Amino acid sequence: MYTYSDLEPNLGNESNLIDFIQMAISEHQSSPQYRIAQKAIAYYKHENPDIAKVEKIVYDMLGMAHRDLISPNHKLANAYYPKIINQSVSHLLTNGIAFDDPEIKDRFGANFDGTVRKILTDAKNCGVSYGFFNGEKLIHFPFTQFKAIPDDYTNEIRAGIRFFQIDENKPMMITLYEADGFTEFVKEKDSDIQLKSPKRAYVVNELSNDTEGVYDSSADSSSVLPIYPLYNINKQSDIVGNLNILIAIDIVNSNLINNVSQGELVYWVLKNYGGMDDIDDSNFIINLLKTHIVHLDGDGEAQPHQISVPFEASQASEASLKRQLFDNMDGVLTETLNAGNLTATAINSAYSDLRQHSGLLEYEVLEFLHGLFRIAGIDEDTSVNFVYYETINPTEMIQNVLASSSYFDDEETTKLLCTYLGIIDDFEGIQKRKAKEAMARANLIQQMGGNQNAE
Repeated sequence: MYTYSDLEPNLGNESNLIDFIQMAISEHQSSPQYRIAQKAIAYYKHENPDIAKVEKIVYDMLGMAHRDLISPNHKLANAYYPKIINQSVSHLLTNGIAFDDPEIKDRFGANFDGTVRKILTDAKNCGVSYGFFNGEKLIHFPFTQFKAIPDDYTNEIRAGIRFFQIDENKPMMITLYEADGFTEFVKEKDSDIQLKSPKRAYVVNELSNDTEGVYDSSADSSSVLPIYPLYNINKQSDIVGNLNILIAIDIVNSNLINNVSQGELVYWVLKNYGGMDDIDDSNFIINLLKTHIVHLDGDGEAQPHQISVPFEASQASEASLKRQLFDNMDGVLTETLNAGNLTATAINSAYSDLRQHSGLLEYEVLEFLHGLFRIAGIDEDTSVNFVYYETINPTEMIQNVLASSSYFDDEETTKLLCTYLGIIDDFEGIQKRKAKEAMARANLIQQMGGNQNAE
């Protein structure tokens, strides 16, 4: 594993640095975690590569294996894995991350909530993902495009290599990130890595006027790398321990439809017709399809038989595997919530496992946010709030809030109502408009009182 002590001796030599970057990228792409991440991302995209590789095999009389080109070989891919991942991320982040000071979120760009959601989704697939704060906004660095270089003693990330290409026929763009700046490289097709631009600071202060334009500039140096990791629970992909269940579900469903397809054929047993050859057999079926009549001679006999498909057993197996998968990943089987108008208590019970999962995940997101605060120079004690998103009975919850409003102030009541109505991001705006309306009413009352006194 390449660490910062391996990088440091190469920083002063361009040729050695390029060799190190090439080796670090190769090490990253050949690592077990990278291969697991690729598998998880494929399943998240509903590609299910394992069922796509399944081929039916038949054996001849000599025991030789051959690919079965006759039997049906449908390949069905389930979508339970991306559904559970999206369910987990949505439960924690759909209502957004709330700060007591709304300007904190503005520091990280307009789409802060969406970017954190992308980073968390990538972390659940890959075990870890990264956020880069360039001074103006938060940018997502996917695990499969970023090689972190940790410190030998603290394991904190001291540097990192971002690499990506928009197409396999296009150049690979490579950037080395250090605490005091970044260096850009490029690798054209069928060529070595080349320096594209020397190290630059992340923030450059410029002095200018209308006459001379920019007449002076200075770079802000920093001792903190502006990149921070967001880890998944246990620092591993959610597909670990669940891959075999996903494969088994695909096999069960595929075998079921293959059996149904093959079971559509009715085969015939012809008694005392041993002299018939393949052509006679074909003519028998053709005549049967045309006339639906079977002509028999002497003691001949024709009996139709139909293959019985184990439909109930396949359904039971798939349902059992699905429950096991959702239990393993703390997912919510939404079909259990579709039975009429459930009470909030019943829904609360169904979300119990997912809520515990989100509690652990919330800790990892908080650690990530505190890392961003240190990078951005924000107080780490800044209050951060999450409101879990659940399929609730909104009427019942709103009634409970209104019934309890006498115990809360107006601001807390409004915040709770915004939460259950799914408009928590508009809370600050609603509060400002309410204050403006209250001020307008007070001014109107004062004016009416003044007019009455004048009369």
